[in-house]
Amino acid sequence: MPLKHILYRSSGNTEVFDKDCEEILRVARTRNSEAGLTGFLHAEDGVFIQWLEGPEEEIRLVVESIMNDPRHRDITVYSEGGIDVRKFPNWTMGFSSGRQAPLFEWLTEQGAPSHDLRGFGQSLQQFLLLRAA
Repeated sequence: MPLKHILYRSSGNTEVFDKDCEEILRVARTRNSEAGLTGFLHAEDGVFIQWLEGPEEEIRLVVESIMNDPRHRDITVYSEGGIDVRKFPNWTMGFSSGRQAPLFEWLTEQGAPSHDLRGFGQSLQQFLLLRAA
């Protein structure tokens, strides 16, 4: 069965961001376990960064759900497509926050190319992999 991934960022509602994170994680971990999906979510300063991977049809259904979820606005997809192996095979939905690991500081330290969508997406993927390790 071919595997697919998506890496995206979205803006959340800062007034209820922590509550939304808890609910998103609770639902995602259950759904992902049942659907054979794995991934990692980072939440910081009202921004979600998520890598999701698994069977193509399951990814399509979840992406459709995210696109229609009012907790996600201003969605930017950095990367999507087929993958040979999972990057987060042991995580139904790993999680980190800016309190644990400040993404924006890390991106600055790494000199992440914010003007290059693909390069910036690769930097985000590297950050998530480091959090999952």
